Amino acid sequence: MATKDPIALIEALENPNVRAFLRMLRHGEGTAGDNGYRVQFGGGLFASFVDHPRQPITRNLGGKPITSTAAGAYQFLARTWDGLVKQYGFADFGPKNQDLGAVALIAGRGALADVMAGRFEQAVIKCNREWASLPGSPYGQPVVTMARARTEYEAHGGTYAEAAAPAFTVVTTAANQPATIATTTKEPAMAPFIAAVLPALIDLVPKLGKLFSSGSDTADRNVKAAEIVVAAAKEAIGARNEQELLETLQADPAAAQLVRQAIESQWFKLEEVGGGIQAAREANAVYMQPNAPGFWLNPAFWVSLAFLCMPLMILADMLFAHPDSYDDTLRTQIITAILALLGVVGAYWLGTSFSSQRKTELGVAGAKQPTV
Repeated sequence: MATKDPIALIEALENPNVRAFLRMLRHGEGTAGDNGYRVQFGGGLFASFVDHPRQPITRNLGGKPITSTAAGAYQFLARTWDGLVKQYGFADFGPKNQDLGAVALIAGRGALADVMAGRFEQAVIKCNREWASLPGSPYGQPVVTMARARTEYEAHGGTYAEAAAPAFTVVTTAANQPATIATTTKEPAMAPFIAAVLPALIDLVPKLGKLFSSGSDTADRNVKAAEIVVAAAKEAIGARNEQELLETLQADPAAAQLVRQAIESQWFKLEEVGGGIQAAREANAVYMQPNAPGFWLNPAFWVSLAFLCMPLMILADMLFAHPDSYDDTLRTQIITAILALLGVVGAYWLGTSFSSQRKTELGVAGAKQPTV
């Protein structure tokens, strides 16, 4: 007995983007032709739509034998189809029910809203574990490129969500005063191709997943971290773009190892994104500009002073007040720690000063450019 009403699937199937997405899936699965709804794994055809054919077929893919019961336009496994029948009560394996079953699988991956809204890359990423032919699929089978997937989607009428734009809100004021317009900026969007390759990199280096949080307060940090990760991965193997990176990772274990090492080498830089010394410098930038408030109003100055005073007091005690209380090992440890602390504070202030000076130079240079 069915546990879900298929009416929602039927309504979703009326959406042009859903229909275009399904045609794109069929292209990737090799079932785009007239007999696509009858195709079995390996390319043969089954005769009847009365039920899923449930026929295990073995084919060599990538040099190894693979046995599968996949059949139909969306290459449903027998067990997958049985689950859909149990949920929705499909009476047969005909084309209409195959389409509805595919919509149900998209919904099960949490991608139906993305498909309907035209968030194409997001939908592909969510569905690439359901269909092995989609870009970024982890199963090691041949995949279509994201560019080709987009071409097929567009060819069948698929459209995309509008690019993120500032939202404007009219703010009312007192009588006879002009209204003002407040601008609220949407969360920064990650480039689609970077978003497409990121899941494969997280599979390669699982601890990457901990870096990417959800929420508007971390969106900008996520974008910057993703750009660093993907840039390091491409540079490690000489990939010209994200799609070439993804295809190389899937085909070449040695390349995957190089990418893993490259990402690991960037770990300190990744942890600094949105925090650490760089963030402190950015917060401190206002105090380093010409005509800025006095340095005594700068919180970073007082924090640095506090960090320096205590070790200097310990150093004075060790050298002058109670030198006999410190053995050679302890002296070495204290001096090493003090030098490290001085290095951190010095790097912070020298970096801040250089950055401020460079911004000033660029501003002066820009001011001197002739107007056209």
